[in-house]
Amino acid sequence: MSPSAKLGFELKTAALPVESIVPRAQITQEIRKSKKYKQIASSIEHVGLVEPLVVCSLPNDQYLLLDGALRLDSLKRCNVREVLCILSTDDEGYTYNKRVNHLSNIGEHYMILKALSNGVSERDISVSLSVDVDTIRKKRSMLDGICPEAISLLTNRRVAVYTYSVLRKMKPLGQIQAAERMIHANNYTTRMAKALLTITKPELLACPEKQSRTSPGTKAKLDLLQDEAETLLVDLKKVEESYATQALDLTLALGYIERLISNKNVERYLAKHHSEILSEFRQELKEKAEVKLGTSVGPNPHP
Repeated sequence: MSPSAKLGFELKTAALPVESIVPRAQITQEIRKSKKYKQIASSIEHVGLVEPLVVCSLPNDQYLLLDGALRLDSLKRCNVREVLCILSTDDEGYTYNKRVNHLSNIGEHYMILKALSNGVSERDISVSLSVDVDTIRKKRSMLDGICPEAISLLTNRRVAVYTYSVLRKMKPLGQIQAAERMIHANNYTTRMAKALLTITKPELLACPEKQSRTSPGTKAKLDLLQDEAETLLVDLKKVEESYATQALDLTLALGYIERLISNKNVERYLAKHHSEILSEFRQELKEKAEVKLGTSVGPNPHP
């Protein structure tokens, strides 16, 4: 670690009185009715606090809450008197949970299987997560019939639970192709999966006999859609292969143009002899600046 670097928090957690922690905002009844709040409250009631709160010191033995407003409110409603906290050395609350990685359904599936293998009952899991037992059972068997390659493609994606039941109607190769198409479209809904199922070739279906019942006209349209989908997927893969190189070339070219026209002599020459080229250069640099401004990320406070 660099000698000039400064830790942003203490290395040990501390048990602090709940009443000494001052939240930034009050939790309303509307927030308490939300699904997220109910899950946190249920988890604290049946499992306990999993993640410590983050606070920073204030005068008079008080602490400002930087992260964990819902957890703090739940603890107060459970009449908990002390809570484990991480002590921050500053009050920059926006840095906590700025990048939230939501757990995917596949991640939940593996966690449920792990809990069940450790002897935790389905009812206990459903109570701690504030969901019904049927939901736990659906997530437990969610990946039955899904090939490992498709699972690997969708592991970190937020895929709807019922999407897997649609993928199950395809053979492994069909599942892989459908997963790739959902990734390219950035759409993991059940409706998207059903649309892909419709254009999946009969030889890639788990029950192709159902597909054969369609009328000749409908079958011809489906064949056309299948061919177009195949062509589109090939084109998308080609674009992916060349995108990084083209983006780098474009960045370098724009940087060179920006440096070039920053030279007053060059700018005057272009304005006098090639005004249309200078106009195009300025337009490209303007679009570059707009894109850069539009993709910048500001502070994202966490409630």
